[in-house]
Order: sequence, then structure tokens, then C-alpha cells
Amino acid sequence: MEMYAYIDESGDEGIGGKGTKWFVITALIANQEAATVLGYTYHRMKQRINLGADKVLHWSELSHPRKKAVAEELVNNDFAICSVLVDTQHPDIVNTNPRLKGRRLYFYTFRRLIERITWYCDDKGYKVRLYPENKGGIKYEELNGYLNYIQSQPDCEIRKGCILGVKPKAKSQSNLIQLADCVCGAVHDAVEYKYGVIEDSYLLMLKDKLYRRSGKVSSYGLKFMPHKSTLIPQLLAGTYKWLNNI
Repeated sequence: MEMYAYIDESGDEGIGGKGTKWFVITALIANQEAATVLGYTYHRMKQRINLGADKVLHWSELSHPRKKAVAEELVNNDFAICSVLVDTQHPDIVNTNPRLKGRRLYFYTFRRLIERITWYCDDKGYKVRLYPENKGGIKYEELNGYLNYIQSQPDCEIRKGCILGVKPKAKSQSNLIQLADCVCGAVHDAVEYKYGVIEDSYLLMLKDKLYRRSGKVSSYGLKFMPHKSTLIPQLLAGTYKWLNNI
């Protein structure tokens, strides 16, 4: 049996305060039947928010009412969310040598996401096909080579034999990568302060979709880096009160 993981990211890959505080990479994970239903949902939500059939759905370009409508449509579908969030201003990230920025930051975060995707799928008895957004400057051969390399390392936690393949796609080529963009945007909006405020309502609407293991969402559905999962409550719950409600 197969599952599909559609992957997108939000935020900047610069470190040390040169961009967004958080770089977020997210997977929307669904089996074949659920992915088909999500395809119908995609077309319905575009009609609902009056987005032309030829337009690509970009979360960052949507108004608050449109984002809320998209989240409402997604809630009624069967899928799982897994996100890795990197604090690009944390000293343990800024002072890494060689520096974790650009594609190095992307690859490292991608690795942590893939680990969790395979945990989720393997525990359910599925193998998974990966569909990351086709990022400019990163070739398929490079991404596939990286995955092969890290799986040969002794500390790699990607479940062996779980990945069936990886095929980067442009947003315009995949409706479900566009939905992954929306889910990733909802996560990013919940952590990235703008004008002194965050918007956590979209993520709270989707909280039941977050990957949980033995009831735990920290380090599974939401992996904050470089923070240890056992320290998340006291480190971040004061800043992000929504963490107490998921």
C-alpha cells in the first residue's frame, strides 16, 4: 500500500535575522483514496474563494477570509500534517560551522521531515512517494543523491525501505502541492510575528490533522529545531499560547 507526501516550505533560508525568524517545511500526507478526494476539494475551494481555474493557489496571497475558507475546506478531508520548524535566529543554528543556510538548511530540515514522514507511514504499514516542490537551484539528481547519502549514515532515522521514490514538482503541476503550501502557510502564520501579532486560528482549525505518536505532537507533527522536544512547553508555550491547545 502507498501513501503520498506533498511537501512545501514557508519562510526564508537566511539565518541570523536576515529574513524570517522561522523556516518551515511541511508535508501533507494522504493515501491514494484521500488524495483523490483532496483533488476534488481543491477545485471546490477555488470556486468558493473565487480564484480562477487557471490560477495557482498561493497561501501568502490570500486574505484572512479566504485563508479561513481554505482551512474550513481542508478540515473535512483525511490527511496528516507533519512540520519541521527551524528557528533561524537561535545561536545553535547561527553558529553552526559550516553555516546552516540556503540549501544546507533546506537539506537538513528536509531530512528531519522525511524521517517523520517515514515513521508515520511505516507505522501504518505503508510505503511513501515523496513530492516536494521543485525548488529553484536544487536538481532532482541532487535531492535524490542526498536522500541516498543520508540513508547510508548510522544516525539516520529514515525507515529503511519505506521510500518508493522522490519526484519534485512545480506548484503549477500539482494541486496537492498547492494544498501543502496552504497547510505550511497555516503553520508559519502561527509562529511568525508580523507587526507584533501572529495568526494561529488556521492551525488550530487543522490541529486534529497533526501527526501524533502515543498522543504526542511535539517532535512528530511539529518538530521545533534546535529545541529539544521535552523542553518545548517551557521554552515556547509562553510565546505561542496555542501550543497549550493542540
